[in-house]
Amino acid sequence: MKKEISKALKRIEEDIKNDDLGKARDRLHGLISTFPNELKLRKKLGDIYFELKYPAMAGRYWYLEKNKTSIMIHACIEFENSMGNDINNIARALKYKGDIEILIGLELDTALLYKVKEKLVEEPDVPTELEDKLIIFGCLSITFLITILIFVGAATVLSWIFFN
Repeated sequence: MKKEISKALKRIEEDIKNDDLGKARDRLHGLISTFPNELKLRKKLGDIYFELKYPAMAGRYWYLEKNKTSIMIHACIEFENSMGNDINNIARALKYKGDIEILIGLELDTALLYKVKEKLVEEPDVPTELEDKLIIFGCLSITFLITILIFVGAATVLSWIFFN
């Protein structure tokens, strides 16, 4: 696993050297979804967003960083403001899918950071059984409707060809 990350990080560093920050950003998004427990990837993505002049997005990815610089703190404040300082919106926007134990070990300095951490720890974003059933029902309904429309369309085309 570490070998995969180091290989991808080398490509990301090459992208940064070639001033292709968009590609580096996209690679990091992929790495974060594959390795959500690696918080250093989030920091690196925050650095790239800051270089791209998106401080609120940088703050989003620096938010779980333990040792923040003053620039990071200001970016995190801008991120909080962009989310309306709402704990639920901030927690949802962080999209943290990693191990909750890592978050429990983080010592965050402000009250809002602490509340967001508690929100992330207490409430994993898992769909309920009813939501799952509604999604399945919706997908099956759409599939059934598309099938009926295909048959009606085929019958219409055949009637034009043979009966006109």
